[in-house]
Amino acid sequence: MIPFRWWGTVCAVVLLALLLLTIPTLPGPLQVRQTGDVSDLMPGEQRQLVGVIDNPGGITRLTSQLSAAVTATSDPACGPEFFAIEGSPLALELAVAPGPEQAAWSGLVIALRPEAAALETCQGVEATIDYTLR
Repeated sequence: MIPFRWWGTVCAVVLLALLLLTIPTLPGPLQVRQTGDVSDLMPGEQRQLVGVIDNPGGITRLTSQLSAAVTATSDPACGPEFFAIEGSPLALELAVAPGPEQAAWSGLVIALRPEAAALETCQGVEATIDYTLR
């Protein structure tokens, strides 16, 4: 009776090891990178936002929406409220394969609102943009 119990344990361990070897790397979150330059915006000026999506995981991931928001600026006197991002959320229907730069995106526009012209601190201010995928 003891040899059969031992054999069952060995089989269970071998099967578990084989199962773990066949599972791909667990996916990390998709990463959005902006590739276009939006520095030195002037009041009333607009710039296209463009970028790529990286997939550090081992499996293809689906995404359907990209949202963007200005969360900080290089000068606190000219805060995020002086910026507008048009086109957010952006509808995407992408299957992002594993690896860097697996998908490209465009279609969002950042603008420094005209009312920022009254503030000298808004001349050439840089914005920090946070991107979220769903």
